[in-house]
Amino acid sequence: MKKQLLISMCAMAILAVSTTSCVVYHPHNVDIPLLHEKGELQADASFSLSAPLLAAPALNASIAYAPMDVLGLQGGISITSPTNFYAQGAAGAYLPFEKTVFEFYLGYGYGLSGHEKWSNLNDHKFRVDGRYGTIFGQANIGWVNLADGLIDVGFGLKGGSLKGHWERVQINDDATETVVNTKDGPQLLVEPQFVFRIGWERIKFSFNLSYAYLHEWKVNNDYFLYDPFSVAVGMHFKL
Repeated sequence: MKKQLLISMCAMAILAVSTTSCVVYHPHNVDIPLLHEKGELQADASFSLSAPLLAAPALNASIAYAPMDVLGLQGGISITSPTNFYAQGAAGAYLPFEKTVFEFYLGYGYGLSGHEKWSNLNDHKFRVDGRYGTIFGQANIGWVNLADGLIDVGFGLKGGSLKGHWERVQINDDATETVVNTKDGPQLLVEPQFVFRIGWERIKFSFNLSYAYLHEWKVNNDYFLYDPFSVAVGMHFKL
């Protein structure tokens, strides 16, 4: 069982790193931890696909810790390729009421994204790349240890400002480059999320759904595409 799990994780890693992304943004499946008590430490690892372009398979990892009552810390990273990644950190409060948990975090995220080289009908070669930062708040509500500790369910709403700069570059025959299009932020970002975990007290299978809305940014933008949907499957650990 452990050998099969290791082989599957390695295969997912190779696929995620080797597949070229043709979107410059997709929802990031940061876990909804639902911290419940002081000293609690959680870790989550997952594999996600975005839609409708199905162009950004990613490996995701996150960690959450409660150093004291009420205070929660959270960090996460999402990797599509060595040059396409997103990382964030956040701090906030968790309020447990028996099996119900409320959480609120404030944080900052940073990402690199873009297309690799491709050619058009005129055989011109292009590349799109850029970087962005997000300042966000995230509110979560969920229920833990349902069905004798076997199930967790959570809903989250992440919102903030995404500020970035992307360039579409033409690669000329003489290896020089010409910037032909640019796109800049800031953009209003809204990302609702849902997580369902099932398994055992300390190890559970996790399923995460995310949606991204970027104000005044068309999903089918000719050069700067983004995927609005993402689904992830993985494993969740309470350490």
